[in-house]
Amino acid sequence: MHILLVNDDGPPNKRLSPYVRPLVDELHAAGHQVSVAIPSASRSWIGKAHIIEASLTASFVHPDSFHDDGTWDEHYEPTPESAHLADWVVIQNGTPASCAQLGLYNLFPDRPPIDIVISGPNHGRNASTIYNLSSGTVGGALEAVFCGQRGIAISFGSKDAQPADVISAAARHAVRVVDHLISHWDERVELYNINVPMRIDVETEPVLYTRTLPYYWSRGCLYAETETEPKTKKMGNGALTNGVHKEQRDETAVNGVNGVNGTNGVNGVNGHVEEPSRKQRHFKWSADLSDMKKRLQESEEGTDAHTVLNGSTSVTALRANFWHVPGLDGPLHLDQ
Repeated sequence: MHILLVNDDGPPNKRLSPYVRPLVDELHAAGHQVSVAIPSASRSWIGKAHIIEASLTASFVHPDSFHDDGTWDEHYEPTPESAHLADWVVIQNGTPASCAQLGLYNLFPDRPPIDIVISGPNHGRNASTIYNLSSGTVGGALEAVFCGQRGIAISFGSKDAQPADVISAAARHAVRVVDHLISHWDERVELYNINVPMRIDVETEPVLYTRTLPYYWSRGCLYAETETEPKTKKMGNGALTNGVHKEQRDETAVNGVNGVNGTNGVNGVNGHVEEPSRKQRHFKWSADLSDMKKRLQESEEGTDAHTVLNGSTSVTALRANFWHVPGLDGPLHLDQ
């Protein structure tokens, strides 16, 4: 079977993306052909987003050329033992959704048609509504569905450093679960969301169908206010200012994001920059997930969160839609 694998954690990276290579190796060992298309940097919490102003650059990289920090040796020469391994494709400005799009339609014309898209394995759990609807891992599988493909999102349930034997066990187990789902695919299902606990005995623990744990923010806990404007950052080959690539900031604004009609509330007309009419406030990503973690720990039996936190593998069968509330049909009569 030909599998397209995408992710949201980016290239193999000891800290941010430690699980992708072991899973690909296990998929190969199970007899699958795997084509890999991944973002050049972490795109966690980006959902099914496409960065509409960004130009995408696809680099074909031998999988043995990656370093522990996610960079790679552009001049790497594979050994005779690894020469048979297909290049991975690393996409500058890529998201999981754009990697799925390019992987399905553009990048592998010389290979057989793709049979299924696997997104992941994520570095950490994707359990509960907030995680699932925010997750770039689940977003990659959702994009597959909108391209007419089946999708499977896989998350390895820990961000803590794991010994190699635990990672290997999780990868072997995930492939067994994937093979079973592919062979017994329920026609009502468009994508599956799998959460694998990181434990050495995972292969002997139960695999359970689950439902998604509902969760809503109880307070504003994702951003913290700072006293000064964030400094310019750099990612990959493009400079970032306030989280936006320089080449994007130089373009005409779309939806008031940058360019002529406003950057951070500053209007620019014919090169003249006006002072802001009110004080600016600056915020940075500073997620305090303590309330969420408590809710996950208290989650009900049968939910994805309860299952994976209690040592079993969670498999949630999903449809890729926001379905309407039954019974709300026909004319809407407004109040007089």
